[in-house]
Amino acid sequence: MSLPIIWSPASKDEFAELLQYVEVNFGLDATLKLLETTDKVLEGISEHPALFPASNKVPSIRKAVITKQTSLFYRITINHVQLLHFWDNRRNPDDLKFLV
Repeated sequence: MSLPIIWSPASKDEFAELLQYVEVNFGLDATLKLLETTDKVLEGISEHPALFPASNKVPSIRKAVITKQTSLFYRITINHVQLLHFWDNRRNPDDLKFLV
């Protein structure tokens, strides 16, 4: 049974910023490829919510690597999967503690 995906306001904003950055710096083809890759990851999460590993620090949060530069943090509930944050893996990991 698949679970619906719910986007948090932060995840919507971060994903929009990510797409805009990729389009400006790498072009439309790269943006479309990122969209396709993200869709596949989200389909996988919807079908198998525990597909990606749980965080060691916050076990209720899971991390999906979308590309080597981008990860997605999400939480599984009884009724849905909540997308929390899209993260640039090149950022300081200490900043994560303020997000999750």
